[in-house]
Amino acid sequence: MSKSSNAYNAGIMQKTGKAFADEYFAEDNQVVHESHEVVLVLKKSDELNTVVEEILQGSHKADNPTLVVEDRAGFWWLKATGKIEIDCIEVSELLGKHYSVYDLLVDVSSTIGRAYTLGETFTITSELMGLDVKLKDLAAA
Repeated sequence: MSKSSNAYNAGIMQKTGKAFADEYFAEDNQVVHESHEVVLVLKKSDELNTVVEEILQGSHKADNPTLVVEDRAGFWWLKATGKIEIDCIEVSELLGKHYSVYDLLVDVSSTIGRAYTLGETFTITSELMGLDVKLKDLAAA
């Protein structure tokens, strides 16, 4: 059994019966906790291996020092505070071929946060875009 808090069958999912119900219905677990964490799960492919290794963990690592990347078999599991942003124009230049934001979206398996595309940029953020924060460059997209 996995000891990782992020793995399947970890945490509360290890419990059964009354132990599960007691924790699931505990008063502390009945409220929504504010979080600025975002999660992006990407299907592995040659293109996304390059995005994760060369861009997110490479040239842009200093832009988001909270980024955690885990290799989970066929997927990349990424978690960060605030936002994760992928510029597909930069990806195209790195790959040496056209790679659109729609190509990226095909391999986005799951997200936690608010995901949107603007032009050729994919962003997942904890901000309330359009409410707390004005959408930027909408006219340019």
